Amino acid sequence: MLTLFTNITEQLTDLEKTTLAPQLIAVLQRYSPQRITGKQLCHHLRSLGYDVSEVRLRKMVNYIRVTNATAPQVLIGGGNGYFLSADIKTVDDQIESLQGRIDSMNCALDAIKAQRLNLVNETQCGVVKGYGNDPTALGSQCGYHKL
Repeated sequence: MLTLFTNITEQLTDLEKTTLAPQLIAVLQRYSPQRITGKQLCHHLRSLGYDVSEVRLRKMVNYIRVTNATAPQVLIGGGNGYFLSADIKTVDDQIESLQGRIDSMNCALDAIKAQRLNLVNETQCGVVKGYGNDPTALGSQCGYHKL
């Protein structure tokens, strides 16, 4: 569970794992390779009487992926919706997309850690240092992307 988002990032319930995730897989199997948006998937689950947010949907998508529940196909997702695919190029594109998002998040994490260190140093020294809008002023470049 993420501490700043406790109400929406709690662990999946048994209902979500045993009932809703299989429902999602069934819909994706029925319509793939046509893309289905998160909004459409949530609407489908709501039509069955389950109030599911897009955040919880993404958590179920992650669960489906890590449990390999759509094998031999892979659950692919992007800004234009979700679908199942066994196409190696499509899977490679999904891997590249996810890796890019991970790298971007790691850059943000590194920057926040550096900013925290600056806060600690400023508190200890009693000096406030302004860095303006220059992200490289934090002392090092992101290890994942050049700034």
